[in-house]
Amino acid sequence: MNKLTPDNNFAAGYCRVSTEEQANKGLSLDVQEEACKVAIVQDGFGVLIIIRDEGKSGGTLNRPGIQEIVKLIAGKKIRALYAISSDRLARNTMDYLYLRDLCKKNGVTIRYIYQPQVDDSAMSQTMDTVMASFNEMQRLVISEKVKKTLYAKAEAGYFPGPTPPGYRNMDNPKAGAEKVARKIIAPDLMMGFLMTEAFNLYATGNFNGYDLNDLMYEKGLRARNGSKLSPSRFYELLKNRLYIGEVHWGAVHVERGWHEPLIDRETFNVVQAVMAGNNRHACRRRKYSWLLNGFVFCYKHQRRYTAEWHHQKGLAYYHCPNKSGCGKYLEATTFEAKIAEKFKDLEFENSFVERIIEKVRAVFLTRRQEYAAKRQGLINQKTALFSKRKVAEDKLLERVMQDDDFTRVRQEIDGLVENIDTKLAELDKQKETKVDVAQEILRFTRNIYDAYMKASPALKRHYLAFFWDRFEVEEGVIIRSHSTLLFRELLALKQLSLKKAETKKAPNMAPFSEVIIRSSGLRTLNEIRTFFSENPNAEF
Repeated sequence: MNKLTPDNNFAAGYCRVSTEEQANKGLSLDVQEEACKVAIVQDGFGVLIIIRDEGKSGGTLNRPGIQEIVKLIAGKKIRALYAISSDRLARNTMDYLYLRDLCKKNGVTIRYIYQPQVDDSAMSQTMDTVMASFNEMQRLVISEKVKKTLYAKAEAGYFPGPTPPGYRNMDNPKAGAEKVARKIIAPDLMMGFLMTEAFNLYATGNFNGYDLNDLMYEKGLRARNGSKLSPSRFYELLKNRLYIGEVHWGAVHVERGWHEPLIDRETFNVVQAVMAGNNRHACRRRKYSWLLNGFVFCYKHQRRYTAEWHHQKGLAYYHCPNKSGCGKYLEATTFEAKIAEKFKDLEFENSFVERIIEKVRAVFLTRRQEYAAKRQGLINQKTALFSKRKVAEDKLLERVMQDDDFTRVRQEIDGLVENIDTKLAELDKQKETKVDVAQEILRFTRNIYDAYMKASPALKRHYLAFFWDRFEVEEGVIIRSHSTLLFRELLALKQLSLKKAETKKAPNMAPFSEVIIRSSGLRTLNEIRTFFSENPNAEF
């Protein structure tokens, strides 16, 4: 290509299509390019360049091709700009007027092939502006129709957008499908399996999002462009209800769409609970994991407690990060034990426990039957493959089958057997996970404190988040305990009871003042008396 200089007899042609226009209106890039080339040559320009934007909306100038055109105009590298019509340049009135003004300032003439030319007269300028407004209106009308179509598709239970990892967009193989169902989503064979595995692994509570994202990337989980998912994107996927069969699109919420779920609702809910307990929904990676991070606040400064290791002492401490200082540091193990003591006062009502046990038993027995059926099915497939291999061996020995054919058949069968063994191992692992979950639920309902003490750090955080939003602490004393809405509802429904009222003296207070460690948020006896005098029907 000739070097672009102001002295060149140079013209540029610009071509743009959106997917809809290319499919329905015949305005293909090749057609536009050829029309521009013919017009440029006829007008006597010796050097020309064609710049294209494929599948780009005219509603914005954020297009690679048009940005290149802007640079050519601003750099005075061209004398003329060709397009088949003004709506190719822009379908936004302000953007179009900007381009028109930019061309005028830099001595660039705009030529339209299928549209009257624009000169400097008032009438021509006005008509050109009106045409730009009509172009924008047409874009808005099309956009409105597209939105209505997408909403109608979502309301019918079909996901209307680009799929997240695990699904793929495809044509509906069903002949005669209604218009909204002509394009559907379906599980991707490889990515779908990996997303299911990601949910199952995270539900165990043994992985944080960063480590699991790394692991799944090694196994082949990729973003649409083939790169590794960002940690924040990975967490978003774990919250996406599309994977349990729901469709959410703007204001449309469909509980059961037509696509196949990749994960069951129960596992999805476990994942959300684990996520809530880990870092309080945050996705930050930390050098150390502190059990009470995000739960403990300074009563005086309302600052979130931080924690740090004192390596010389071999101990960790929680403390208020206020720069002017705030009381003593709290040795981590001792303070965590103090928080654990709060679980001793909690007890589920017997009737509630029995209902939970009955529910767990029913679910567990159903899942055990499903496990047995799936396992037997895999074993039957494996037995059939062994029989097929035995037949091949007999044919080899009887010289009915050639050696190369036998090798091919054996390798094929061995590969299928190995695949079944992998599925059996995964099935057994899932069974053990479900047994662990059932055991944990039963332990939790029977003895909350015992369940908390035996739980993993991740599960302990889940238990903390189940009952409390935060604890406000001063000088090592828990001044206020802010209970969760769920905790309060269970108390109101009398499905959960407090065994005893726990009290402690607050620091720097009169000898007869007491601090009530409860969810009410009241500090002294005088405050309590005032509260109940103003709210005689309140329950403490």
